[in-house]
Amino acid sequence: MIGLHLMLDGVMRSPVASETVESILNELPGRIGMKIIAGPVIVEGNECNPGWTGFVVIDKSHIVIHTFTEGNRISIDVYSCQPFDSGEVERYLHEKISLTRVNKRVVNRSEA
Repeated sequence: MIGLHLMLDGVMRSPVASETVESILNELPGRIGMKIIAGPVIVEGNECNPGWTGFVVIDKSHIVIHTFTEGNRISIDVYSCQPFDSGEVERYLHEKISLTRVNKRVVNRSEA
């Protein structure tokens, strides 16, 4: 295995602010035993795609969050070459964001 890739796509009860995205990106790496190398970087979408996008580079890869104002949707990717507890990620996100629906996929990435 070269990495574990957790993908969560969901619907939030209400949109989140940039501060929430930044807080998640600052706190989540430590919750799963990772260190931040760079970031977080948070950017606001444009009028045809409003919402927030943020990422943080962690010692073994990255965490990315995309929020979409339309439909209160959110997509989160956590990828690491080091194993981590995907259940802990999901529990933490439920603490931080009021999610009404979540589609979770976990992929063990391997060499071709």
